[in-house]
Amino acid sequence: MMKKIILLSALVLSGCSTTPVSPDLAKEVAVASAFKMRSGSVPVTIVRDKGIVAGACAITSFINGEQIANLNTGEKVVAYVEPGTVIVGAGFTGSGFCKGPAKREREFTVDMGKPKALRIFIDQNANVDILPTTEH
Repeated sequence: MMKKIILLSALVLSGCSTTPVSPDLAKEVAVASAFKMRSGSVPVTIVRDKGIVAGACAITSFINGEQIANLNTGEKVVAYVEPGTVIVGAGFTGSGFCKGPAKREREFTVDMGKPKALRIFIDQNANVDILPTTEH
């Protein structure tokens, strides 16, 4: 019985956060047409972590308030933006089980010729967040 309790505890604890995925290994999904590649734009790659927490629900990603893609675990989207300040957001926009708190937004600076990589993750309190990553 004690072995079952220890095993169950280990499974629960391992599922309480998400783990980063390399952009090279993430499955790419289509980006909204307003964010396709164009002259003078810079790529911003957004990767959603893998993990059990909310794994059955897509997370919607946004740039400057516009929806760019729905990401499942281990997926990425590459959006092309003009250099400057952008507001990137992520959150659950589904219904029922997949509805969550308001989206989390963060401000980032995108410099000409410097691709930006961001990761969407879920913390131990089941909050969605988005932060830079050194993975490209």
